[in-house]
Amino acid sequence: MTKSGMKTVRDAVGVLQCFSVSEPLLGVNEIAKRTGMHKSSVSRMMATLEDIRILERDPVSRRFRLGDGLYALAAPLFSRRSRAEIVRPFLEKLAATAGETASFNIWNGREATVVDSAPGTNAIGHFAPIGMRNPAHCTSSGKVLLAFSPESDVDAVLGEGLDRYSANTVTDPQVLRAALADIRKTGIAINCGEFLDDVGAVAVVVKDEGDRIAGALSISVPMYRFDAERQTELTALAVDHARLLSAALGHGADTGVIEYPGSHDRIRSE
Repeated sequence: MTKSGMKTVRDAVGVLQCFSVSEPLLGVNEIAKRTGMHKSSVSRMMATLEDIRILERDPVSRRFRLGDGLYALAAPLFSRRSRAEIVRPFLEKLAATAGETASFNIWNGREATVVDSAPGTNAIGHFAPIGMRNPAHCTSSGKVLLAFSPESDVDAVLGEGLDRYSANTVTDPQVLRAALADIRKTGIAINCGEFLDDVGAVAVVVKDEGDRIAGALSISVPMYRFDAERQTELTALAVDHARLLSAALGHGADTGVIEYPGSHDRIRSE
């Protein structure tokens, strides 16, 4: 790496180090003052970091904060983070109850990334390794996270082309857009052999205390035991566990009640 390249890396790290628990939101001027960098350089760097999801803008103040792209970047280390300590018991319980592999996925801007998973109890099951990236248009976790992503992400995914992975893969942009609209109403996505011929899955969106999308809870299962009845059963399990996990992450804490997309049911968060 050249000296200029190394300086860019150091500057980027310096920008990220300005954020803290006590100061989670910062603007360009504040960052420039703390790092000693020129304001225009800081602005360009922060725009780049925002583009790759390392930073994100607060919708109210328009100042920057650390983004979920950091989780995707450090997926192998996710088990050391406090959020993982909350997520892990729900994954284990869901996997044990369903008998199938359960995973927690986050959006990296183009795909869903597995940050933790728990194996099911069935002898034959689908393995979801940590760090695995699931295409946005043909996996349950990818579709549910794409559905709740900014329109710019949807346009980017469609603009890159929808690769065919199986006979069931949706490659028509208009068909996918219609599917995403339905997913936004329910918070649920199902994959029936769209990515891998022999694997089906259901995924449900999970929210946190800021009403933000924290990720997606998914169950993957061999297609030979993913008939309509099993889909309904696993969807209900995923919805229940996603609502409880959302509560554990603070969603609905202000009111003590969690509203879930597409459902009139409520659960108490205490």
